[in-house]
Amino acid sequence: MPKKWIPAAVLLIFFMPFTFSFCKVSAGTAIVAVNPPTIAVNAGDYFNLTINVTNIANFTSWQFRLYYLKSVLNCSAAIEGPFLKTGGGTFFGKNITYNYNSTHGWVLAYCTLLGMTSVSGSGVIATVTFRAMRGGSTPLHLTDIKLGDEKIPPQPIPYTAVDGTVQVAGGTNHDVAITNVISNKNITGKGYTCNITVTTENHGGYEETYSVVLHVNETETRRTQVTVQAGGVIDLGFTWNTSGYAYGAYSANAYAEPVPGETYEADNNYTGGQVLIVIPGDVQTPYGKIDMKDIAYVARRFLLPPSDPLWEPNADINNDGRVDMKDVAVPAKNFGKAN
Repeated sequence: MPKKWIPAAVLLIFFMPFTFSFCKVSAGTAIVAVNPPTIAVNAGDYFNLTINVTNIANFTSWQFRLYYLKSVLNCSAAIEGPFLKTGGGTFFGKNITYNYNSTHGWVLAYCTLLGMTSVSGSGVIATVTFRAMRGGSTPLHLTDIKLGDEKIPPQPIPYTAVDGTVQVAGGTNHDVAITNVISNKNITGKGYTCNITVTTENHGGYEETYSVVLHVNETETRRTQVTVQAGGVIDLGFTWNTSGYAYGAYSANAYAEPVPGETYEADNNYTGGQVLIVIPGDVQTPYGKIDMKDIAYVARRFLLPPSDPLWEPNADINNDGRVDMKDVAVPAKNFGKAN
């Protein structure tokens, strides 16, 4: 294999699913551990912990998943530690999922060296930041661990895993948040509608009643009041009527009005992706004029169900959940029009 291709090959091989199982053995194997193993904090505190590896040789890649009780903690960040970087350039990735299920959240992190190097010894592979949400205790459970050596393809490095525990003292806190804003379309004809879904979560320890406000750019579009239990998640559906709006790009953003006693408001606002208002029926790039490409785009999706791979919400011009002759007629009627 030419040497210039080796880093890419290592990266590809590492992130392909391993076809073997890791065997957890005791003496003489690497240790992957939460550090410190036990930590005591107060409700409302932010704190860091590290994931350490010790007693490891010819180390080139790692992955772990860390589970926690979301009623007690909320993970806000995960960054790469310095240990693997001592061997050269790295590729690092993460995925933080607060609402994994009704009780738990998790953080997935992974990293690999880029090049024909490896490291040996002990060090920090990742630092994870949490916020203590309410009084209580939660295990920090390490699982889905993968440690790879310098071979191509990487071979598993045996390990033992050491979990951690967080004890949170004090009462509970107040913290409401907006965690997602998404439109069912990124293009909509002027005078037509699109659906916007806003996800709001109660990260605090009390049931809360508060207002969620939807803005399009700086204009308030909708306002609704919700009641969300501690640790709860609600998806709110809004319909945006584009009548009266000029052609151009717009951003939908939502705001959770702070509740009494709330001190952390950085997560109360969330901005979603852009929605482009165009001439009705202008669904194909370049936008600005309707031609046969637009008619063909809609016609190709005629009567397809939303489950079909070719289904495209932008082709559902009147936003009624299906593409039929009413939709095909729109670009045909506006054929040749430009803005």
